[in-house]
Amino acid sequence: MFYTLIHTGEVGIVERLGVYVRTLEPGFHVVLPIIYRITQIVNMKQIPLKVEEQEVITKDNVVVKISETLKYHITDVNAYVYKNKNSVLSMVQDTRANLRGIIGNMDLNDVLNGTEKINTTLFQQIASTTAGYGLNVDRVNIDSIKVDGDIQESMNKLLRASREKQANITEAEGYKQAAIAKAEGQKQSTILEAEANKQTQVLEAQGKAESQRLVAESVRDQINQINSALANNGELFLQYKNVEAMEQVAAGQNNTIVLPNKSLDSLGTIPAIGKVLTGSKVAKSNDEDVKLN
Repeated sequence: MFYTLIHTGEVGIVERLGVYVRTLEPGFHVVLPIIYRITQIVNMKQIPLKVEEQEVITKDNVVVKISETLKYHITDVNAYVYKNKNSVLSMVQDTRANLRGIIGNMDLNDVLNGTEKINTTLFQQIASTTAGYGLNVDRVNIDSIKVDGDIQESMNKLLRASREKQANITEAEGYKQAAIAKAEGQKQSTILEAEANKQTQVLEAQGKAESQRLVAESVRDQINQINSALANNGELFLQYKNVEAMEQVAAGQNNTIVLPNKSLDSLGTIPAIGKVLTGSKVAKSNDEDVKLN
């Protein structure tokens, strides 16, 4: 009889005369010697594994060197120990084979820029396969992707050319935006100037219209006043105009005015006409008309 201690995160495989009997959980155990034997202590913790770097050919026939790491843990001790001679090696071989298939269907540019996609696809492909080995792959990670030096140099030149192209495009876009901004500024300036000229012309026209309106109102008021005066004193106004005409005619030395007798009598009552008659020669014609000389 002998004693054994199984630590946390581990299990023990017990065989009896070469046949699997049971799995010992962590803790203190007593095992009968000779007939029973602990053949293996299996680590149940998550285990990181560095996969050896491998060369893979891309879809466009470029050789790349890829290194990767796996993280796995054992889920089925019996399958892990007894159903595969070396479950870990089998897992690594399947991983490398699946990686070659994935990379072979991708162009170099897609490989270099698609590590996350490669990781996801590879994980999905090997997860179901490794389950038969009593293992569970927790994570697949591409550590590095290397290409030949000549290809790398060509890629660097292409990258520099692409960057220069982008820089030129950016610079040209800057000039374009500046030209647009300048043209827009000039456009706005022209619009504002035209608007200002328009407002000035409108104000000048309004001023002229207002001035003309005031003049028209003044003339209208004068006409209204004259019309009002004529309406109230029309006969006197006509007599006044007759007097002015007679004064102008009488001022001549050889002018003769012929007036009806009745008109002469009535005009004589007006002081201004009386004065004219006093300084003029008055002659009657046929006892009805009068001549002024």
